[in-house]
Amino acid sequence: MSYQFFCLIQNLGTLRTILAIAVVVYHSYKIFGLRMCGGQVAVESFYMISGFYMAMILNEKYTGSGNYKRFILSRAFRIFPVYWLILILAAIFSLVGYFGWGQSYYLFRYINHHACLSPLTICYFILENVMVLGQDILYFMRLDEGCRPVLTYNVLSYKHTGYQYLLVPQAWTISIEFMFYLIAPFLVRKEITWQVLLALAGFGAKYYFSTKHYLSFDPWTYRFFPFELAFFLSGSICYRVYLWLRDKNIPDVFGNMLLVLTITTILFYDEIICEAATKNFFFYLFVFAAIPFIFKALKNNKADRFIGELSFSIYISHHIVVSLFRTYFFENTHLIAFYGYAVVSVSILFAIGLYWILIRNVEKYRRKSFS
Repeated sequence: MSYQFFCLIQNLGTLRTILAIAVVVYHSYKIFGLRMCGGQVAVESFYMISGFYMAMILNEKYTGSGNYKRFILSRAFRIFPVYWLILILAAIFSLVGYFGWGQSYYLFRYINHHACLSPLTICYFILENVMVLGQDILYFMRLDEGCRPVLTYNVLSYKHTGYQYLLVPQAWTISIEFMFYLIAPFLVRKEITWQVLLALAGFGAKYYFSTKHYLSFDPWTYRFFPFELAFFLSGSICYRVYLWLRDKNIPDVFGNMLLVLTITTILFYDEIICEAATKNFFFYLFVFAAIPFIFKALKNNKADRFIGELSFSIYISHHIVVSLFRTYFFENTHLIAFYGYAVVSVSILFAIGLYWILIRNVEKYRRKSFS
């Protein structure tokens, strides 16, 4: 498949990067006096965009026999080189902090509980950090008095939990993404009716367990894969909508206006006075309707494409930046208003450097090997 197709599927870039910045703000401090849309809304919007992309490339690029393996390997090369680099940097950062000024950061639990943890448990946590798949399960896991992992439905009520052993805490979303990649070829090529029914079943299950069984708290809100699958499928349905309007004479200005409106809503999301569940519902519905038009308008926009290249790097690296600045700003509370700006700025600069040093070269190899 051509380089032009590769460029095509990198769009919706500005929207993806704004959503990544929303997660950065959620983990640090507000910017321009705004808290933006928060982590859950940003992540679930990402899921929809990811579903749109996967439906597109699986229906237009990875077709025919033997393409399942190529698709999975392509996705792996897109994610893991960057992730492993950040994992190594997180470990180095933690070791330098521990030996330099007594702050062990992401290795805190390993160091403080090494005498209690069994070798098998330590190996399990290390394997999760390296392999990524299954990291979301750690958000449903506590450790008992003997430091043995135990699954629980309300992990946040415990002080010693599985996710505290992650060196890149936000990488649990990669686990959910990759689980979708593994089954996407069997879902996004189905008839639209089946996709709609599966998405409605997922949303229905999420609503039912939230209201009838009170599973309306983290991690059930957006870390449980069977519920979140509905968002990926919604993105796949968006792709079918895009196919319908692709050749329609719709001015690009319409998609650009929708992008501006979507970004504005993300920025001022916390300022909208409305019950959270209702606000989320209408925002997701709006994003669902907007994605095909935004993509159609910006599919050949090089600037949007480059901005989108930064989104994953910003998302996966920002937690180190958050930890780097946290102590300083918390000790100097008169400067706390600059905390968010510092984290966002450094995360963007780091992502740009990462793109030029690593991602460009990995992408060249990925296109050559799997396109």
